[in-house]
Amino acid sequence: MKLFRRNRIFSRYTAIVILSVLALVFMSFALIRSPTLIIPPTDPANSTTVYVIDYGYHSRLILPDRQGGLLQYTYGDWHYFALNQQDLSDGLAALLIPTSGTLGRKRANDITELQQELGSDWQDTLLSFEVAGTQAAQLLESLNERFNQNIDTRIVNPRNNVAFVQDDQDYTVFHNSNHELVNWLEELDCQVEGFVTWPNFQVKHSEN
Repeated sequence: MKLFRRNRIFSRYTAIVILSVLALVFMSFALIRSPTLIIPPTDPANSTTVYVIDYGYHSRLILPDRQGGLLQYTYGDWHYFALNQQDLSDGLAALLIPTSGTLGRKRANDITELQQELGSDWQDTLLSFEVAGTQAAQLLESLNERFNQNIDTRIVNPRNNVAFVQDDQDYTVFHNSNHELVNWLEELDCQVEGFVTWPNFQVKHSEN
């Protein structure tokens, strides 16, 4: 009789644990898939168009350069992202421990070239919005300086033709490409709302 009661208590406890885990998984999934909103500045001075590429697992920022082209900047893990060392151990290391970061850069002549590079689904991955031209130029200059600081480590990834250098900022699950992008967006006077680690970026224009 006592054994039956213990089993009943144990079964009730097990059910509570299982339901709690399922609820946590469901809420985590809902949070991950909820939109991460980019809110551009209202009426930016001397406005210029910038772009964000959202691949789902990582994101990139594209800024206009002085030659009339576009410079794409991205951030990630040096071994996984730049060197293509993407086995299980490298993937877990990138997620669980601080590893060497990398800054990537790639130029496109114009938006048409960028769209062609992204393929037929570019409308689902490429976002555009207006920011102040002066701030965009300042951010680009800052990123160029940051890239050139470690230019002696420069390599070109043959898979995507992106040039990478090692970066002084360590890569962690709490500071990945999406967190870095949010930092850049904030320098452009954008607001970002939502889950950043694994985002679903959307542009929302302010109603003010």
